[in-house]
Amino acid sequence: MKKAHFLFLLLLLAILFYTLRFYKLEGTSMNYGLVEGDFVLTYRLFKNIERGDLLVMKHPEDPKNRLYIKRCAALPGDRFFQKARSFYLQIGGDSNLTQKLAETHDLEAVKTNDGYFIKDPYVKYYGAVHNWRLTVPKVLTNLPLTTVQEEHYLMLGDYRDNSADSRFFGAVPRNWISSKAIYIFKRPRTWEMLINIKEVDEKKK
Repeated sequence: MKKAHFLFLLLLLAILFYTLRFYKLEGTSMNYGLVEGDFVLTYRLFKNIERGDLLVMKHPEDPKNRLYIKRCAALPGDRFFQKARSFYLQIGGDSNLTQKLAETHDLEAVKTNDGYFIKDPYVKYYGAVHNWRLTVPKVLTNLPLTTVQEEHYLMLGDYRDNSADSRFFGAVPRNWISSKAIYIFKRPRTWEMLINIKEVDEKKK
């Protein structure tokens, strides 16, 4: 009986090891909802990706092949553009649906020649932030109107002025995404700790 319990425990641990991943956050790209030193529990066997999900992904331009945590900002078929650091999203390329969604959830909808777009949809619910004191590359401030292709996902950091994300290398294919965050273990916050968080990665200074 003890042997059976031991084997069951080994099987359970193997399943947990295969399906779950635990990461410690480094860097500044998810400030300030997530800060360096927070831990993220992720699940590998997820099926659906939704706007706003925190996902662990490969970074195509990282020579060390490290994994990055970013937020899914747009799904396949969505249209987006960026102007003066504001992010504009059209759900599924459907202007009418986008306008109705904005009205339902009290979000700002902007009418353009290409229909309605929601302005900065992730500020209200996920706390995406800007640092207007930083001088940032043009790619972080302005992007042309783009449609996300099939099986690709637009991934952005919450700290929009200091994040190496899809604005540099485009929407990422599904097979670059390895797991989805299911729980965040946040280190204790104090006022002094928050105001002393470094604004940019040391390597970029």
